[in-house]
Amino acid sequence: MFEGYPSLSTRIMQPLTTRDITQRPGLENNINKQMVAYNNLNKFLGSFIEHSLDNVDYSVKDKLFLESFFDTEFYDNDGGKGTLYNDSGQSFESVLYYGNEWVLFKWELMLLLVLDLLTTDFIFSAVLAWFINEVLLNKFSSWRCQRNLASKALIDECFLI
Repeated sequence: MFEGYPSLSTRIMQPLTTRDITQRPGLENNINKQMVAYNNLNKFLGSFIEHSLDNVDYSVKDKLFLESFFDTEFYDNDGGKGTLYNDSGQSFESVLYYGNEWVLFKWELMLLLVLDLLTTDFIFSAVLAWFINEVLLNKFSSWRCQRNLASKALIDECFLI
């Protein structure tokens, strides 16, 4: 999409990917590398928002009616200029469980009914459904979300609660 983006991304993440054999490996060295990468990313995003990068530019506009109705984008910008769309403030809520209670309820009910059909023991299927939902899915997704947040935000996992 952007012609200069691969070189910018490698330059931002370079402190994390390069190894210096003169320094001994350890937590302090990793934290210093993450701080340098964080500062590079912060400078890049600041200059991106200020439109001071020549080869990486963007425009902000509203979605057309059909684009918002179908929740897609119809136009592909081959001119090297990115397009950011105005947010109505509702897109962040789709990441959370807020508003998805019925979907989660239907999933748990369907799982319970399928397990009840397979085991023909309601108490055992209820315990098994709870185990699958709570222990396996919730713990695994929580662990994956923490790893994803730590890698994307350049924060060490020990700082996440």
